[in-house]
Amino acid sequence: MYFLEPLTPSLLRHEPLVAGGPAPVGTLFVLGQDGGYAATPHPARTLVLGRNSPDVHVTVGSEDWYVSREHATLRCARDGRWTLRNGGKLPIRIPETPALLHQHEAPVPCGYTPLYIQGSRLHVVELLVSAGPRGAGEVRPGTGTRDLAWPLSDRERLVLVALFQLHLLRADDAHPLSWNETARCLNEVPGQRGWNDRKAEHAVDGVRKRLAAAGVGGVTADSAPADAIKRNLLRVLVDTATLAPPDLRLLDEGVDSPRRNEQSGVVR
Repeated sequence: MYFLEPLTPSLLRHEPLVAGGPAPVGTLFVLGQDGGYAATPHPARTLVLGRNSPDVHVTVGSEDWYVSREHATLRCARDGRWTLRNGGKLPIRIPETPALLHQHEAPVPCGYTPLYIQGSRLHVVELLVSAGPRGAGEVRPGTGTRDLAWPLSDRERLVLVALFQLHLLRADDAHPLSWNETARCLNEVPGQRGWNDRKAEHAVDGVRKRLAAAGVGGVTADSAPADAIKRNLLRVLVDTATLAPPDLRLLDEGVDSPRRNEQSGVVR
């Protein structure tokens, strides 16, 4: 198995290399806030997730008493497929499937899957099962990773995460929040205060204008109906992995957490 550093980019945005090259088919990547592991498929191989940092592979909720010491186990079957088992008291939410309850199991699909555990705050764990390297003529091990994400300031990212949080959670009734709801959410974020609907909308307007200037359509009033602008903006940000489920941590931790400050500055 291979350790993933705490500052490893979101698995939605980037598939890490394994031993200096593309990952073999079926390789499982698991990434939490404090790093994670990559494990090539091997029968009976297991990775454990939970609160008890010394005895688990991936730490989840180290200071959250509602998260179990060993909350979940990922196990590889003989056919190379991975299974997730919930050994904790809290359910594990997996998008587009019923919540995984205590002692229940579910297969881990190929591709990207975020896991959500709601304790005293929201915990996000990323899973990625690799489909294997692309054709040799397309990408070589030494080829730089392409990033489609649009640049955002910390302030903009925080507002967009608040605005589209239900979509990032993949809630059944997902919809963008209103500007008033967004402002109320922002004022509850650690270190944030003084937000109102106009400030929230103004921050997003700056993103929409930059996208429009770069040739992105449907994100301004002159290119789409008013009720479609937020939906079009969301599609652009999600399709380019500009926003990803781990960004939801900003709403619980703010931007002054040590890990966040290593990656960017504070919201101003």
